[in-house]
Amino acid sequence: MKKLFSLCHLLGLLCLVQGCAVYSTATDERLLDTMGSDSAIATLIKTNLMNEKLAEGWSISVYCYYGHVFLVGECPKSLRPKAIEIAKRDKRVRSVTPHWFSRKKGDSDFVLATKLRTALITTGKINSTRIDTEVNANRVVLLGVADSQDERKRAVQAAREVTGVATVTSYLMLPMKPNKNPNPTGITYAGLKPPKPED
Repeated sequence: MKKLFSLCHLLGLLCLVQGCAVYSTATDERLLDTMGSDSAIATLIKTNLMNEKLAEGWSISVYCYYGHVFLVGECPKSLRPKAIEIAKRDKRVRSVTPHWFSRKKGDSDFVLATKLRTALITTGKINSTRIDTEVNANRVVLLGVADSQDERKRAVQAAREVTGVATVTSYLMLPMKPNKNPNPTGITYAGLKPPKPED
């Protein structure tokens, strides 16, 4: 019981760390110890990136699901190999998937992120607490664990239908099964109501 309390307390503290994925324990498909390990991995990598000054002036978010790490954000090409190397240092890491954004001008990321989160919450049969989102200049990235292929498709479709979304890249994973732990892949879709090009 004491161990469970300590783990829950740690997860609560991790919610304060920007760019690290932490889920509601009541709705996540992963076991509590897996969630704790994933959160610890993401926090350690974020800390190491900051210690190496790779996070200074750049926006790199770190997510981890089943030991699979995702680095999402802006980072100069010259620093990207170093960021990946830092993420691979932890022996618990099974894979590292980078998703680097090139710098572009776009609509307000905050406004679009709010519209995106609202769409995921209001779309039926999607547990939005399991889905993390990143928005950069009208480009959306979905990460997390969906409980089925159908839920994953609904989440992608909901994101594509948000006005102003140019592209949606999905790294949504399905619950892992014993002896099956494939490396995640990203699929990019065009937004259905993209921003109008500037005159």
